[in-house]
Amino acid sequence: MLNKSFSINLNFDSLGEAYGWPNNYKDDKAFSNGIRRIIKTIQKYNIPVTFFIVGKDLENKKNFEIVKRLSDNDNVEIANHTYNHLFNFGSRNKSIIYNEIYKSHEIIYNCTGKECKGFISPTWSVSKNVIKTLINLKYEYDTSYFQSASIFPAIFKIFLSHILDGKFSKSFQILDRRDYFLFLKRKAEPFFLDSNLSVFKKKKPDTILEIPMPTINRFSPPVWHTVGYIFGWKYLKKNLLKILKKNEPFFYLIHPADILDGDDQDLRFTHALERMNNIDHEIKISNLEMIIELILSNGYNGVKVIDLARQINEK
Repeated sequence: MLNKSFSINLNFDSLGEAYGWPNNYKDDKAFSNGIRRIIKTIQKYNIPVTFFIVGKDLENKKNFEIVKRLSDNDNVEIANHTYNHLFNFGSRNKSIIYNEIYKSHEIIYNCTGKECKGFISPTWSVSKNVIKTLINLKYEYDTSYFQSASIFPAIFKIFLSHILDGKFSKSFQILDRRDYFLFLKRKAEPFFLDSNLSVFKKKKPDTILEIPMPTINRFSPPVWHTVGYIFGWKYLKKNLLKILKKNEPFFYLIHPADILDGDDQDLRFTHALERMNNIDHEIKISNLEMIIELILSNGYNGVKVIDLARQINEK
């Protein structure tokens, strides 16, 4: 049933990416521990998950083999999160944007034997060149639209975290974007875009489906897992219930930091992921299971994002 479907969208920002992919870092616990934990969780509830993989992570042979085995699971979809995870991705020129998407697409295909059909940009940074490239590469859906004014504090928080961690180049990259006010031009419901960013309610040739982050309104934070760590779980559950009462399809966004803890870190390197510290991964898994149980108890069934997109296409 379309209006009771939801997807777990795992935006797979790895520890390797957070550390800057140092040459002597081989055992990325986001892959070796995080994937095992999330698979155990979805098996418990018999629901799928979609991993949005950063292509550069698959240059690591250990990660490559883990994802290769992972892709054989029928309850797993592997999607594209660009090659280098550039914080100012949407502001880059046409050539760089194409190479970031295509190079990741290619290495994921070489790993899994399957063509990616879904995409999410780093830091929700979008542009006409991003959409045009996705359409040209025959992508079916994109989940990059952040339809809320809270994009401003979200960007500032990422900026500040990386400044405090001494990662100045990445800090200033995230400020370099041209889509700050895009949330005023689009609604929170799924819609279709062509290469000129024209909006359509129904699928047309040479368009891509946009599935935005679920939001209550343009000035509330989107409903995603990080909100629970910032504003508290009571606040998140209250807003999630409002989304559930709409009886419409949506995805729930999580990150590896939501299932990793301090023991998974490599102390030789630093990162800007505050919620990695001070909370045991078992508590984090419990928090995630609490949210999944709330969604399922409201009559929703879990599907991969590609299946969610195809249901919307057929509506």
